[in-house]
Amino acid sequence: MLRLYHNLRCQGMPILHQLLTDLQAARKGKLLWSLDIVALNQKIADITRQDRLLAQLKQQGLVDPDVFISRRNELAEQLRAAKLEKERFLEAEEDQTIQQTQELIEALEAGPDFLDTFDGELFRELVDKIIVESNDRLRLRLVNGLELTEPIERTVR
Repeated sequence: MLRLYHNLRCQGMPILHQLLTDLQAARKGKLLWSLDIVALNQKIADITRQDRLLAQLKQQGLVDPDVFISRRNELAEQLRAAKLEKERFLEAEEDQTIQQTQELIEALEAGPDFLDTFDGELFRELVDKIIVESNDRLRLRLVNGLELTEPIERTVR
């Protein structure tokens, strides 16, 4: 555990920060092209076009002022609802791995610079599972799903 903590704290932080950035970019790219987001973007664009056309017709004197105000209010409400739906969809699709990686980074940053004795609470914040691969190797699954292999060093008593 002490070696794992040291390696994560001293050498792993840049890797974890890059992983977090890559996960966020991948999520954003995936969401931007999801069918739901594409449909909502199309709906927002259509409402915006209708609003521009309505303004042009009013400017040319082709629309009654009362009709213009009524229709413009309807379009504003539709636009607000579509943007709100898009925002809710993006929030609902939050990736747990991103959240878990942020928590892992926060736990490492809040931890001591050097760990000289085992800290069970810190260990639980960092490690989700220990997998024994062989008599001389462990695989530690971190809370964000990342797995690291560590050798088992035996001491002679």
